[in-house]
Amino acid sequence: MVSIYERIENIVKDNKNTTFKIIGKQILNDWHLGIFKSQYEISESCFVSLATVTQFAKACLCEGYKELIIRLRVEYEQRMQNFKLGSNIDYEPDKPKIINEIYSWLEENDEFINKFTDRIKETKKLWICPSYQAMYSCRFLEDILTNSGIDVKLVDLSVSLEMARTREFKGELIIVILSGRDTETLNRTIEYLLNFKNELFIITTPNNIYELPEAQQVNSMVINFTDNNFLYKYRAYALITLFLKISEKF
Repeated sequence: MVSIYERIENIVKDNKNTTFKIIGKQILNDWHLGIFKSQYEISESCFVSLATVTQFAKACLCEGYKELIIRLRVEYEQRMQNFKLGSNIDYEPDKPKIINEIYSWLEENDEFINKFTDRIKETKKLWICPSYQAMYSCRFLEDILTNSGIDVKLVDLSVSLEMARTREFKGELIIVILSGRDTETLNRTIEYLLNFKNELFIITTPNNIYELPEAQQVNSMVINFTDNNFLYKYRAYALITLFLKISEKF
């Protein structure tokens, strides 16, 4: 059975209704923070009418927004409960340990980081193509590279791959960052970009790495440090730490 979270995620990735994408992204971002806004708060945050929020809920196969948010809260609480049960059995969450894991992860991928940084220095240009979960962290990369004199373009793949297709992607240096359950987006994006002989560097999850062509796995970095699959905030922290390390090379 498809969860409400997954239905919203699918709308964000595949729906052509830009307003629905905005609403969906806001709800998912709030979900990761344990926030469940009222229908009025969502309409205010997304600058849409209450009726539009209701239409969005119905697109998720709910009677209305109230049902949607109740089911989302239940899914969140179930996931938190499962996480706590696992933690009690195996170990207590150790934040310093996770942070140390992130720094070890960076050291293990030093070759990828150096190669990617060298190519940026050579081309002086970079396209950044993140999935919606990685967008916040990638804005940091955009800022630090722009301040270093690099011509940077940020393309939100969560809005639509069709938007990316309107860009002149040919012979470009591109980094694609995909986290979460973005396998379908990954396949379409990589296939499209490789058709135009672009040079791709990819940061993705263990589940998605196997979807890549074997030749492309060489220029790939896997987000595989301990506890990254559930703790979204640590995945975002890891990406920002990675980008900070890259900035130190300029």
